[in-house]
Amino acid sequence: MECRDVRELADSFLGEELLTETNHEILRHLDTCPVCRADLAGRRALREGVRRAFHRAPDLAPSPQFIAQLRTTLQNTAHQGSARRGIRFQGWWALAATVLLAVALGLAYLGRDRITATGALARAAVGDHRYCALQFRLAEKPIPLEEAARRYGAAYRVLESLPPDDVMTAVGPAHVLERHACVYEGRRFAHIVFTYRGERVSLLVTAVDGGVTAALPGETLPHLTSPSRIDGMSVVSFRASRQMVFVAGDVVQDDLLKLAEAVGEPLYRGLAAAESASARRRSWTSAVEDLYALDLDLGVVSSPVSVHPLVREGQY
Repeated sequence: MECRDVRELADSFLGEELLTETNHEILRHLDTCPVCRADLAGRRALREGVRRAFHRAPDLAPSPQFIAQLRTTLQNTAHQGSARRGIRFQGWWALAATVLLAVALGLAYLGRDRITATGALARAAVGDHRYCALQFRLAEKPIPLEEAARRYGAAYRVLESLPPDDVMTAVGPAHVLERHACVYEGRRFAHIVFTYRGERVSLLVTAVDGGVTAALPGETLPHLTSPSRIDGMSVVSFRASRQMVFVAGDVVQDDLLKLAEAVGEPLYRGLAAAESASARRRSWTSAVEDLYALDLDLGVVSSPVSVHPLVREGQY
């Protein structure tokens, strides 16, 4: 794949709209092309900035009345009959503008739907912080992260050691009081409780539905959202592979951002590495199952497919 191809597919790549094979071709190109890496990093930062702007300024959304009036005006202009060629072209341009307007509005509302979904997760994270870290009112008893890792996946194992028990931020230290996995309103979180700036602050990690947001080669920094207030709590979040990470607590928003910055990079890398290892295990398991099924189809039942010990023990 050439640089030109990557530039043409960049937005679709960042929007998780491409086939897995195409994503792999782009990632292979990015491994050896710093120019394209920088271009995609810039595009991703721009997309995140636009999403944050929508989140912070919902009043900027066009009203239904404005949309209807503008669409009617453009359609009327497009259908005005004229024998002159130039005016006919103007009509076609107006019709094209109508189509572009509809597409742009659709993308805007799609982006808003994604922001709304993230907002719902953030509200759940705040609820978990309030009813687990501050006052215990959960329906289920929390379980150790070690048990959660065996039952629900490797991401919980990462949280056994990351962040470390003592974290130094630009405004003071944070100390881990407790690590566990808990459930709030049907959603499971890995939950780490800190004492920070004289308050209890929670770091909560939960699986995100949908595809994986691909990390660019060499990318190790999470894209932190701007601090916001939800139900009386400050919240900062970032996406890490298949997980959404929230930091929540009743502290000054800038102080919470400093804590998120201190723990974000190693946690981002740790979760990405765990997901990569899990993907390799899934790939090996699928390959072994396919070979075994082929043996059965061929009637070779006396020589079952041997599984590498590392695969069998879940170490690869």
